[in-house]
Amino acid sequence: MGAKVASIRHEGGRVTSIGTLGAGGARSFEADQFILSMPLQETVLAFDPPLPAAAVEAARALRYRDFLTIALVVEGENPFPDNWIYIHEPEVKMGRIQNFKNWSEAMVGRPGTTCLGLEYFCFAGDGLWTAPDSELIELGKRELAQLGLVKAGQIRGGTVVRVEKAYPVYGPGYQAHLDVIRLELAKFPNLHVIGRNGMHKYNNQDHSMMTAMLAVRNLEGGAFNLWNVNSDAEYHEEASGADRSGRRMPESLDPAR
Repeated sequence: MGAKVASIRHEGGRVTSIGTLGAGGARSFEADQFILSMPLQETVLAFDPPLPAAAVEAARALRYRDFLTIALVVEGENPFPDNWIYIHEPEVKMGRIQNFKNWSEAMVGRPGTTCLGLEYFCFAGDGLWTAPDSELIELGKRELAQLGLVKAGQIRGGTVVRVEKAYPVYGPGYQAHLDVIRLELAKFPNLHVIGRNGMHKYNNQDHSMMTAMLAVRNLEGGAFNLWNVNSDAEYHEEASGADRSGRRMPESLDPAR
């Protein structure tokens, strides 16, 4: 919404308001409950007053992998029937190609064309990330031709989309850092972190959506442990004795488990 969360204010073991910075200047939003999907590192570092030093240190130790997509409009026949192709060829830099037309014809506005998203995994600030869009588009054209998928002359335009912190890195010691942060955030019952970035957890889209849905149900009196999503099958309410899905109920909502 064009604003960045700059501060998470708290008092007496509860989050009281969120401070944001945007084009309209600084604003403050008070609420009874807060659901955050921003990167977990940024969440911890935004607390005002700051969280204990151990949590701050753990948050600073979290690492992320960044990501950019070179989207190219291709004229002619659809070059392949797959939604995604993973690239293992060591001679090119791209890691994956996405064919948007194969997701839905509605994603391609011009008949006789398709749009390919060439995906590159990088770190913000490195050579790929900082390269001008024009150079990246030319790189994409060359690599498509090199792979034998699309001739350079079929490309009719392109654009570049960069996404910071697209992937949480599971580096040495990351789980210990997460444990410290989880224990600290558990002290704020009206704060709920969700999603891949919000939980520093390599969730797929459906798992991320599940954490959001269960967070809302918790606001309505549920007792779901969101950290169990995509860890095991125990997504369901501890309070219910019935196994309505064939899955075991979570035994504990203790954030340390």
